[in-house]
Amino acid sequence: MRRLMTLLRLRPSRRRAALPRWARRTVFAVVLAGATAAYLATVAHVSRSGWLDAQRTLAGDWIGQQIADSGFRLAAITAHGHHETGAAALRAALAVEPGAPLLDLDLAALRRRVEALPWVRAASVERALPDRLVVRVLEREPAVLLQERGRLTLIDSTGTPIPNAPLTPFTDLPTVTGTGAAAAAPALLRLLRTAPRLAPRVTAAAYLGGRRWDVRVDDRVWVRLPEQQPEAMWKRLAELDAEHGLLRRNVLAVDIRNPQQWAFRLPPGMRLRMAIENAGS
Repeated sequence: MRRLMTLLRLRPSRRRAALPRWARRTVFAVVLAGATAAYLATVAHVSRSGWLDAQRTLAGDWIGQQIADSGFRLAAITAHGHHETGAAALRAALAVEPGAPLLDLDLAALRRRVEALPWVRAASVERALPDRLVVRVLEREPAVLLQERGRLTLIDSTGTPIPNAPLTPFTDLPTVTGTGAAAAAPALLRLLRTAPRLAPRVTAAAYLGGRRWDVRVDDRVWVRLPEQQPEAMWKRLAELDAEHGLLRRNVLAVDIRNPQQWAFRLPPGMRLRMAIENAGS
């Protein structure tokens, strides 16, 4: 018995030899690569089948419904800054019904629809929780009337036409003519405002050759402005008119293109009468 026990203790163990470290790393890499490939294949299959997108859509709809059921539904629209644009036109452009889920509304799309209205230059649309939309409108500022092909079109201060605008309330605005006059009108208005007392008396303007303006003062006297530095000549003319009433005299036109020598056009026979009076004196 003792001999048997001795033999058992001395008999070598038959344990499986451990894999080398490099082999273990290789096996781990192969298993990991296989698992990753299987995961990616599953994701690709789910994406191709549209199941994932459908689940996202369902989840979004469910969340939106829960929020709407909590009271965030459209009950009122508040608008600011609209004068020429009617409330009915704003509502039609927004095209949202009372009770619509407030958080589901596409504010950028609503803003674009409002800005497509003829009188609207810029707009913003915001949510006011729990149940209101707030619309702020910056309307176009009428500046001149463009006369083209026998028709008049209202032009705003940026040179942009305002389509289908009624003209009757704006008949006191200056009328401009000439190729490119609408686009050049903002620069003309800035020029005229350099002489604040004379600017309101301008009733018409002609854009000539795409380079310079002739302006009509008091609907009676044409003033021919220079192409270069017209502001200086315009302000000088305003000073002389304030001091001596130059444009209120019996003249038809004043050519101020030459800063050294201005030319005046007088009514027919006026030059002869002046010569006779000067000779008699």
